[in-house]
Amino acid sequence: MKLHVHATEEIMRLVILDIDGTLTDTTQVDEHAIVGALQDVLGVSGLSTDWSDYEHSTDAGIVYEVIAHNAGSVPASLLGRVQDRFFEYMENFYTSSPDLFSALPGATRILKQLQDNGYAVAIATGSWRESALFKLRVAGVWHDDVPMATADDHVSRSSIIRKAADDARKQHNVTTFDEIIYVGDGTWDARASKNLGIRFIGVAKNGNSDALRKFGVETICKDLTEVTDLLLPK
Repeated sequence: MKLHVHATEEIMRLVILDIDGTLTDTTQVDEHAIVGALQDVLGVSGLSTDWSDYEHSTDAGIVYEVIAHNAGSVPASLLGRVQDRFFEYMENFYTSSPDLFSALPGATRILKQLQDNGYAVAIATGSWRESALFKLRVAGVWHDDVPMATADDHVSRSSIIRKAADDARKQHNVTTFDEIIYVGDGTWDARASKNLGIRFIGVAKNGNSDALRKFGVETICKDLTEVTDLLLPK
């Protein structure tokens, strides 16, 4: 289902940003926390950390799929135990190695810069909300009053992005945007954008530019400083 995008005289452009690997350098720590939590609670090993192997490359989607495969169903109690263990891992990682939660270049100011230049902004992440808020807070990423959709809202990334766009429309009291742009670092981000019929900008800080190009992504930036320069030409 495509997002409704039309040019009208009243409308602004919307930029939606991912968190892990885009705003914060937390791709690896998130991976370790998910794998560790699933191993501890389910006793599974050898899990694939290529998130494109999963039907939905979100925290909820990955955990649902692994639990369903190993337990046959996804009882709320078991899901809750995995989530609790995941958050414990995140807090422990931050206590021992806070440098693992750094903001990527340009991240601390991009949302405010875009707002100040007439853009609407939102966040759409495959992380659970508690984890997302924690990462943004400890990394020092400004996001005051910015609409945010997470894996608590939907399992699929496309649905998460759609909710972020819907929340931004409500915030700005508009029915549509002149253009919607999603900024992310994974091929799953590019796929979701393609499914929704919106523009995608890839961020390739973690050496994933080849995968993005192979997927057909045309616009790839090394970090959010380049994204800002692209969207706010001097």
